[in-house]
Amino acid sequence: MVFLLVLNPAYLSDAVVANYIPGLLTALGMTTQAAWFTDIAVRFVFDNIIIALCVIFVIIRIRHYAKIQTVLVGLSILGAILVPAGFLALGHDGFVAAINARSAIPYDAIITKARSLGFTPYFSWTDTILAVPSMALFLITNWPCSVGGELKSVRKSMSVGIIGAGVVSWIIFFVTAALYYWVLGPDFASSIAYLTVNSPADSPFGGANLLTSVLQYAYGLNWITFLITISLVAACVITAAQSILLITRHVLAWSFDGVIPSKFASVSDRFGTPVFTTLVVWVLSEIVLLVILFFSSAVGMMLNAAVGVLIGYTPALFAAMLFSSRRKELFGSSPSITRYKIGGVYAITVLGAIAGFGFLILLAFALAFPQIGYPATPTNIGFMIGFYLLALVVYYVGRAYRRQRGIDIELAFKQIPPE
Repeated sequence: MVFLLVLNPAYLSDAVVANYIPGLLTALGMTTQAAWFTDIAVRFVFDNIIIALCVIFVIIRIRHYAKIQTVLVGLSILGAILVPAGFLALGHDGFVAAINARSAIPYDAIITKARSLGFTPYFSWTDTILAVPSMALFLITNWPCSVGGELKSVRKSMSVGIIGAGVVSWIIFFVTAALYYWVLGPDFASSIAYLTVNSPADSPFGGANLLTSVLQYAYGLNWITFLITISLVAACVITAAQSILLITRHVLAWSFDGVIPSKFASVSDRFGTPVFTTLVVWVLSEIVLLVILFFSSAVGMMLNAAVGVLIGYTPALFAAMLFSSRRKELFGSSPSITRYKIGGVYAITVLGAIAGFGFLILLAFALAFPQIGYPATPTNIGFMIGFYLLALVVYYVGRAYRRQRGIDIELAFKQIPPE
């Protein structure tokens, strides 16, 4: 999971620089300036500015970070509401009229062009449902758990954060997806997706088939489309910052357990945050950024996010299933809600089993349906499994090193509860 989180700062900063900023400049009529962002050197500089800001957000005192997060999340939610509202106000007839008025290629001719290149337009709710939202559910709804010990009113906050945010996100997605296909038309929507990748010159949106570019093209630039773009930039920035924050918490746990050097658990006296670990994450983000900018094909060959997420969580779910029997003393001293029973069986055992086996089924789906994450190949599956096995190497090397100094890290938490 840490490996996947390390990718986010570079990926998301480059999404802002290579997509959202040029799209906004184009809408402002600044096409020359927008073209600057096709240059790798320009992208590198601006990507680094965004990553550096995210690092600063995490280093400063957590109460200041929380205020920044509140503003950026608020902007993100506003944009998520304005996007479907913009599609609803436009309607299918309005969109067709806008394309015919602005595009050198009329609406129907765009579909015909895609067909002439060998594409057969189609629509599939299966593809739509299996796409990004399924991964977003795995990646995002669990994030409050990583910082649960730092939350106020944790029971209320966790319930709202995991259940409330998950349900609202799904509602917004399906409403937006339905409106998108209604406004554009299924054949047009699939045709421009094909043209964006295979023949950008024949798409009215060029190589940036984004919600922002579609709405800006249809509406022109006004305060609503401008705010939508800003909201998506805010979403990328705060998600990159959150990824860095979560990495530091995971790494702190490794250090606290004695698996890696204690320096990674150090907290700055001035800021009250793990400055050293955050700076290390910054260096890793720079490495990922260089790979994205200069060897982007290598990332696709090695990465399968769906498989990575599923194999990352499944062992923890089965550990929850076995918790009551394998760590009886620790389980007995756990909070009362952990020991809640359903029909005489601990709820955590039942839920761990359902989720663990459920994730194995999802893993089979991820391998069978590339829409869930990325096409499964022997190379990327082997890389993800290899990276997973690397964790075992790190653990056993850390254990051997500590034993040489008379410390048995396996005794951690066997008798003394973590708190």
